[in-house]
Amino acid sequence: MNSSPAAGSLANSLRHLRWLRQQIPTSALALLLLLMFGCSLTDGIGILMLVPLLSLLQDATAPASGIAGGLFRVFARIGLPPDAGSLLLVFVGLMLLRGGLQLQRELQSSQQQQELVDRLRQRCFAGLLHARWRWLSGRRLSDFSNLLISDINRVGQGLYFGFGLLATLSLMLAYLAVALVLSPQLTLLALGSGGALLLGMRRQRWKSVVFGRSVSDANARFHGLVSDSLQGLRIARILGAEQRYLDDLAGSMGQIRKQQYQFMQTSRRSQMILQVGGAALLAAYLYAGLRLWATPTAELLTLVLVFSRLLPQFSQAQQQYQHWLHALAALDATRQLLADCAAAAEPPAPASTQTRTLQEGIELRAVSLHYAERPHPALDRVSAFFPANTTTAIVGHSGAGKSTLADLLTGLLEADSGEMRVDGQPIHGESRRAWQRQVAYVPQDNFLFHDSIRNNLLLARPDASEAELRLALEQAAADFVFQLPQGLDTPVGDRGQQLSGGERQRLALSRALLGRPALLILDEATSALDHASEAHIRRSLENLHGKLTLILIGHRMATLRHADFTLCVEKGTIRPLNPGEAEKRKVSDPE
Repeated sequence: MNSSPAAGSLANSLRHLRWLRQQIPTSALALLLLLMFGCSLTDGIGILMLVPLLSLLQDATAPASGIAGGLFRVFARIGLPPDAGSLLLVFVGLMLLRGGLQLQRELQSSQQQQELVDRLRQRCFAGLLHARWRWLSGRRLSDFSNLLISDINRVGQGLYFGFGLLATLSLMLAYLAVALVLSPQLTLLALGSGGALLLGMRRQRWKSVVFGRSVSDANARFHGLVSDSLQGLRIARILGAEQRYLDDLAGSMGQIRKQQYQFMQTSRRSQMILQVGGAALLAAYLYAGLRLWATPTAELLTLVLVFSRLLPQFSQAQQQYQHWLHALAALDATRQLLADCAAAAEPPAPASTQTRTLQEGIELRAVSLHYAERPHPALDRVSAFFPANTTTAIVGHSGAGKSTLADLLTGLLEADSGEMRVDGQPIHGESRRAWQRQVAYVPQDNFLFHDSIRNNLLLARPDASEAELRLALEQAAADFVFQLPQGLDTPVGDRGQQLSGGERQRLALSRALLGRPALLILDEATSALDHASEAHIRRSLENLHGKLTLILIGHRMATLRHADFTLCVEKGTIRPLNPGEAEKRKVSDPE
């Protein structure tokens, strides 16, 4: 039962290693591997030099044969006397060189880890920004937040342990090379017994993979809970549900801590097994060297040192591999998101930013659009025409398809069948991306960054001048900004909470107008406002009437009464609203 999971984790590791190799610059990886090799080589040579040093301690005469004799002959060629002073001087020099190489290796490893995390975060965020809206809107945003913040950070930690594992394996190979030179029999014994010990711990490594997946799931749930709870703080206070929020948070954190503790428990158990097993094996090696193969004392003592340093490296390699396996779930999630975003990517937007004006109008020809999770189409063979520089009101019950129609007109969605035309030209692919730049959209619940009014407006046009900002504010009846002590530099607070609902909507309208759109869509933009705030918006729309193409989606007839055309959306279809129906709606308007 365990061999298959272990083989699967190894294959998964190799697949991810190949992928990560492509994410790291070749020059940086080559430098890192060279530093690892340098550290291992200097350490191995330094240990090997203990043999002649111990031989000199037994006999002051420099040996002429064996490993010690060979090293002294090398010394003679480079002009060093064959004595203990020369050995110690070279040994200290090697250790200094090794220390410098090890420092550079750690710095390079840390740098590559951080740069990889930054690159992956940028790639994932760019993928989300350019993904099709239909795919994106069906996902939970907190899952993306969890991946960008937690999972990719775990990928970086996994890479760090992966680099550490490579360095440990390199050092182990150097130790084994030294051991092979000193005693091939003992080295083969160490390889066989150490390999058997590591093979017996494959179940612990497989548990690391399982716990890694569990931690990813627990983190995703925690981020979702935190996101929902923060957005619902006001409701929690009103309903007196603070304790329930705290209990849910404590339960979610408890799940994360449980998974982390189980992984730590597995990791520490592995470490204990390797320490106890390593001590027993070291004793067995010493006994075999003394009794079975009569290894010379100097070489045997050096072998004991080599094996005493090699066995902890086995333990460290096991720990590093388990941490690497623990991070594989996060790496899986990251690669899956990148693949999903690539599959759902919009066509590239054209480079041209030329402003377009509507000359004739927007036409929908038998447009249909389905959502996979709904049994009925959101739009069913809809045909309509929106003349340029007119105002069209769209009314209908909640869920009738009004917002889907708005997303279609903005270019966020593309129809499954039928087509949309602007001034007679089909809108699809790159032309749809270009059309998106000519459309402004103001929803009911507008988003403002926790920043100044100025920077929130400049999101639409970063190059807008002070005069253009003032004009956009005046057009949207948002000149209240000039009465504020800090004016355009006034902070709006988180999601604009320092402003009233009406002020936020007028700023959102200002931002939309600053982009000089060919089409402006207001989707239920006044439904949650008081009458005074709605009156400000209504005056703005009256001033804009006939100057650009307006589409007003809502149910407040006071806002819609100046529309040139009124359409009714019912169960995904559109029909004109006749005068009698419009009059009834005006009478029933709560205003």
